[in-house]
Amino acid sequence: MATHPISIDSAGGEYMEAVLVIAWAAKSGDRIKAGDLIVTVETAKAATEIEADRDGWLADIYFTEGREAPVGAVLGTISDEKPMAGQAAPAATTDPLSVADAPPPARQAGTRVIASPLARRLAAAAGLDLSTVPGTGPRGRIKKRDIDAALAGRSDRSGGIQAEPAASPASPAATPATARQTAPAVLIHGFGADRSVWRQVVPLLEPGVATISLDLPGHGAEAARPARSIEEIAFDLSDRLEAMGVGDAHLVGHSLGGAAVLALTRLGRLTVRSVTLLAPGGLGPEINAGFIAGLARSTTVQALERWLAFMVGDPRALPAGYAQAALRQMEKNGNRDALASMAEALFPDGTQGFDLTTALAELGVPTRLVWGKLDRVAPAAHAARAPGFAAVHLLEGVGHVPQIEAPALTARLIAETVRSCG
Repeated sequence: MATHPISIDSAGGEYMEAVLVIAWAAKSGDRIKAGDLIVTVETAKAATEIEADRDGWLADIYFTEGREAPVGAVLGTISDEKPMAGQAAPAATTDPLSVADAPPPARQAGTRVIASPLARRLAAAAGLDLSTVPGTGPRGRIKKRDIDAALAGRSDRSGGIQAEPAASPASPAATPATARQTAPAVLIHGFGADRSVWRQVVPLLEPGVATISLDLPGHGAEAARPARSIEEIAFDLSDRLEAMGVGDAHLVGHSLGGAAVLALTRLGRLTVRSVTLLAPGGLGPEINAGFIAGLARSTTVQALERWLAFMVGDPRALPAGYAQAALRQMEKNGNRDALASMAEALFPDGTQGFDLTTALAELGVPTRLVWGKLDRVAPAAHAARAPGFAAVHLLEGVGHVPQIEAPALTARLIAETVRSCG
């Protein structure tokens, strides 16, 4: 059975030693076609999507989500034939794990610093010289934890940074930052979408704002694992962030993703630095049930176009071919039934089946709500339930998806929330 490697090389003159595997769009044994998105990795500058270069089956995944891979390493393989159950594809010529797991050599003067993409971004944002940071990862690679330790040590040597008052005991996760900010911004999309909805926003964020975009259960790369409650969604996201080594973060959520953000803060398993919510769910019982059902059940481009136009203030804000691409992705994921099931569980009898106003009120970190005045999915009137410490922005001419309708302003507001942590 012939197999072909999936890998990424340094490109465009950018020096890289490693990439971070963000998400696989398929699982071992899945049929794939040339041009299909197969895996997304993060380089030192941006997220990069790797497409299949041939038809076949995804045979092996050597680097799972959240793992770093050396540039040029084999991330996985594509097979010309469908692998039999229990049949392993032939191993790659070079063991993809051997390079990453080799013992760390001593750093010599004049050699290039080996650091993860996230570590490089965080160091640049903090003005930290990477050559002064000892790495604890494979081959001496500098990871996020090393940047955090270096910044903490720098703060101690300079006399320390005054800590802000702690949050209430009921919200242990919402503790303000006590050192210079190094946490990534975790972006969580809304119902029926996937992490690609942030593509217009991420490039517009300020330099130094590192991002991680996650798919909700039952959506995108997580299509096979739907959830039936907001608590189940929160635990799923928390587990995945923990597996990626993310212990503290700025949280950004849209619609159902906004509700998931609030539920995540309530768990207390993640140190939350700031919260930015775009038309979040959970602040009132009202929801446009027809839109939710229509989005989940649409089987034609024409039907989906109507519902997507319903969610924006001006249909011209939608990128050309957006409905066709969204429908193709839904068909590829095969999650139409999963979305319908989640819609029934999360929005019973046409209402929001979860109340997160208390979770919002208990936050002890910089918090910002962004809502389009023309939102016909979740009423902008829900923004009035925001506590007094939260900044509220009501956008003229914008509907339910500010990240699509006003990406530059959305990026600015996210960056301002992140920056407000000091």
